[in-house]
Formats: sequence, structure tokens, C-alpha cells
Amino acid sequence: MDSGQALLDLGDTGRAHQLITEGERLLPTARDKTRGVFLAYRAASHLDLNEPEPAAAAATQSLLLARRTGAPRCMKLVDDLLPHFKPYQHAQGVPELFHLAAT
Repeated sequence: MDSGQALLDLGDTGRAHQLITEGERLLPTARDKTRGVFLAYRAASHLDLNEPEPAAAAATQSLLLARRTGAPRCMKLVDDLLPHFKPYQHAQGVPELFHLAAT
């Protein structure tokens, strides 16, 4: 997953998403906080690519995990992403993400 994040930073999003996804699958449930952080990173990268639907799905998963595990860092990462979803208010999953974040 760290390699995937490094590739995201370098702009190689296709390979990065593949490595992050593979890494997430290998994480045990005890590492859900880590999974939530990487889901937030994935959401940010999808937003950078103007892909609001997968971004909203990843951000929603991240927020749900953060709340379940009590991960304030992860919650903050998602909160910081919310303004970037405003141009996509009507995209699939974005209204639900806003609603979840408000509750």
C-alpha cells in the first residue's frame, strides 16, 4: 500500500490503485484504521482525476471505517476532502457521502 501511495504522489494512478487495492486485501481486520486512511487517499486520487463516483465510494467506506474504529485522523482526512466534492454534488454517491458526513 505504501508503494501505491508513492506512485500516487508520482502521478501513476493506474498502478497505484492496483497496489493499494492488493494491499488492502492483505490487511487483517485489526488494521482497519490503516485501511480507512488508504481509502481516503484513494478518494483524493480519484478526485484529482475528476472521478467523483469512485471517490465518493472510497470516502464513504473510509468514513464508515473511521467511525466504527474510532479513527480521528481518518475522519479528518475525509472531512478535508468534502469541499472538493462540491462541484460533483449530483454525482452518484456524493449526496449520500454528504449526508453521512453531516450525521
